[in-house]
Amino acid sequence: MTRIRVLLRLSGVLTAAALAGCSLLGSDSDFTPPPSRAATFRITAAGVPGLPPGTAFSKKAIEALEPGYVVSSVTMATEQSESVAALALFRDGLQVLQVLPGQGGRIGPIHGVSESLVGPNGERIGMTFREARMNRADCREGQGNWLAMPICTARGAPNVTFVFAIPGYISAGGLPDDATLSGATLQRIIWVPPVG
Repeated sequence: MTRIRVLLRLSGVLTAAALAGCSLLGSDSDFTPPPSRAATFRITAAGVPGLPPGTAFSKKAIEALEPGYVVSSVTMATEQSESVAALALFRDGLQVLQVLPGQGGRIGPIHGVSESLVGPNGERIGMTFREARMNRADCREGQGNWLAMPICTARGAPNVTFVFAIPGYISAGGLPDDATLSGATLQRIIWVPPVG
């Protein structure tokens, strides 16, 4: 009976070690934990934490409000334009946000482009249309640079939109069938400052 308890205890230790990703038999120096998916920002109708709508559109102002991020000038494409000057926030060498200029020298739309971001209802970059629990009626087909990409309004946040991609899909003048749409992948979360 004692031998069975010892064997059960040993199997529990081995199982726990395996699940923890370490090795009892050799070095675990080759083990690399998966990248953190801890949220850095939750983008809601109110905006991005730390960047209120009245924030000046300047590298200095944004860096002061978002310590730990490197802010750099970038050129990006939007739905309507091939080349827009923006400020990008980087953490650990990865781009997290793109901030476009707005009215009166203030920030305008903010594009979230990192898997560490969370949308108003828990949506994350990389989720499928189905996983994000989107409703076809809240979506339209993108135009210009985002032709054939579903663009959807977030539930409860009319100034937050999601841009999805469907690899290999060619526009037929509207959104694809439900089966194709369900597999579309979230590429970016966009917040637009409220009007007024």
